[in-house]
Amino acid sequence: MSRLLYNSATDIKVTRDDMRGLVTPEPMGSRHAPYPFVDFADDTVTAIERAGFKIEGEEYAVTKDFNRMFGLLNVSKESAPIAPTYGLPAIYESPWSLLVGLRGAHDQRISRGLAIGSQVLVCSNLCFHGDLGDWKSKQTTNIARRIPEMVADAVTGLGRAERKLTVDFDGFNRAQISRGGGDDILLSIFRSGGFSASQLGRAVEDWDNCSIEEHTANGRNLWWLFNSATQALKPTGANSNPNDLQHRSTIVYSKIAPAATQLLAA
Repeated sequence: MSRLLYNSATDIKVTRDDMRGLVTPEPMGSRHAPYPFVDFADDTVTAIERAGFKIEGEEYAVTKDFNRMFGLLNVSKESAPIAPTYGLPAIYESPWSLLVGLRGAHDQRISRGLAIGSQVLVCSNLCFHGDLGDWKSKQTTNIARRIPEMVADAVTGLGRAERKLTVDFDGFNRAQISRGGGDDILLSIFRSGGFSASQLGRAVEDWDNCSIEEHTANGRNLWWLFNSATQALKPTGANSNPNDLQHRSTIVYSKIAPAATQLLAA
């Protein structure tokens, strides 16, 4: 998932500069401490950049009553060389990218939060998940002090995610698998609830004939299979349901990562 999901009938897509013109409401009670949306976005971006990461793109949306905000940042960094895997030099050393989701509210309906992952789901229907970590904080007294601490912890998580994904993706690229072996993994994902029937069909089709040539650079391997699976999860049509992507994307990763370990240890 590489885009922010929002309902154009109830939400407004905005830029970070647009949010500077939004009015932050008065506190709703003694323990309620409104934290400007633009400050939250600025603090998050600043912390990420100070840690040596690059913001490749950012998207934000607010509800039409301006009480809630949702955002998605595309973050990248040139990865340091990774240690050899199983005594072999790394074959996946290209720049990686991750997604950082953020959300907040002035009406106390949802907590302030950050999510990090190779797939992040942030949508205005309150579905919020990152497959590599979530951080949340209630918007009460001292929120202005807690948010920078939460952002700093999330940025530390970003560094851990960089190392994990680089190693995992190297393994995916190294682990060769037959077409039938990949079919078995896709079927296992389906049986575990990771795919709907139509998503399974799309995954198999892409596994047969990959739609993105660069995914096949190292042959028929788990990297190709992983990308076929995640391509199949992308929402299609007006009736797509983003709420189940959290569960499905986790299942995909949980099936493919152990397969890489087993294939490389064989």
